[in-house]
Amino acid sequence: MNRAVWLGCVSYFLVGLATVVFGALLPEILHDYGRTYSSGGQLVFSQFAGFFIGVTLAPFASQRLGYQRTILLAVLSLVIVHSTLLLQPYWYLILLLAALNGFAFGMTQTVIGTFLLESSNNGAVMMSRLEVAFGFGALLMPIMSGLLIANVSWIWSFAIVIVFAIINLMLWSKKPGSPKSKQTPALHAEALDQTGKQQFAILKYAFFICFVFLYVGIETSLVNFLPSIFVQQYHLDTSAATVSVTFFWIAMVVGRIFSGAIAEKFNYNRYLATSTLGVIVFLVGMALVKNTILAFIIVLMLGLCLSGIFAVVLVYANRVFVGNTKKTTSILIASGGVGGAVLPLLIGWSMDYLQATMTIWVIVVCALLMLVFLLTARRYAGRKSIEPHQLNT
Repeated sequence: MNRAVWLGCVSYFLVGLATVVFGALLPEILHDYGRTYSSGGQLVFSQFAGFFIGVTLAPFASQRLGYQRTILLAVLSLVIVHSTLLLQPYWYLILLLAALNGFAFGMTQTVIGTFLLESSNNGAVMMSRLEVAFGFGALLMPIMSGLLIANVSWIWSFAIVIVFAIINLMLWSKKPGSPKSKQTPALHAEALDQTGKQQFAILKYAFFICFVFLYVGIETSLVNFLPSIFVQQYHLDTSAATVSVTFFWIAMVVGRIFSGAIAEKFNYNRYLATSTLGVIVFLVGMALVKNTILAFIIVLMLGLCLSGIFAVVLVYANRVFVGNTKKTTSILIASGGVGGAVLPLLIGWSMDYLQATMTIWVIVVCALLMLVFLLTARRYAGRKSIEPHQLNT
């Protein structure tokens, strides 16, 4: 890995920290501010709104300011936001800061992903490395926050984000260079063929958008509701049920280490279809199984199946729609953000009114729709699809 990819991994680790920090601290924040879980919902939606705006504006910002300056601006925003949070401001200012937090890490994630995708032909491997770094951040933040809550104060969790944001500022202050790659004849020929005649039509992306919407929605729902599902379905206490999320993230991180290489070795379609089928099978297993040990094994398998889907579909879409990397990356990440906010609302309603088993079946239906959209996208892509073996010829 050269310097640009290492920098991307460090930044994605920071994005992982910033993404889950409010979720990790939510019970403590609501308790200290005397707020209800509906207020927690406001906090989540504020962060989502900021994330959506950050992702949407990322292509325009990087075009006007350049990648390096845009990343520095977004990371500096994280420093300012989390420094202000250390002061424990009024609740409505926290909602604003949550939105700015989402804006900053959304822009950082999108710009770095686009920068590296535009410069690399081993896109799936490179994106899987970034997703591993993100997973480590998302896994470690709740652990570090738990230690701070137990020994000092929850408020110092924001200092962790500040420290890693400052490290990123120092690293990105030097020109990052580009990932080592060369444009292969197959890709170059297709790019030349489309030069001057491509028009960005969002309808072309509809199936990819729906696929990513459902994927991120399912992943976010599992992360947030696995403990509740385990409490209802397997009659565990809260502390034991929470371990399910740790199992899930461990599997996600391990899976992301290998997913890129596997997808490049075979092909994107086959990898995505197999992974999505695996998700469906193991979700059905979770709905039917009553044994707790088997349930934890199923969670591990779900994490492995879900681990590489986002990175691979992002690369696949950019191979299908050549020359629109900035917009394709931005739109797919934004659609994932919408799914991550909207689908958990449905799952939360289902947990209240339909209970855990029916909720799992709702998620199964969403996974089946994912497969339908993937197969339709594959058919639509047709001859425009560029597989890894074509890129290596």
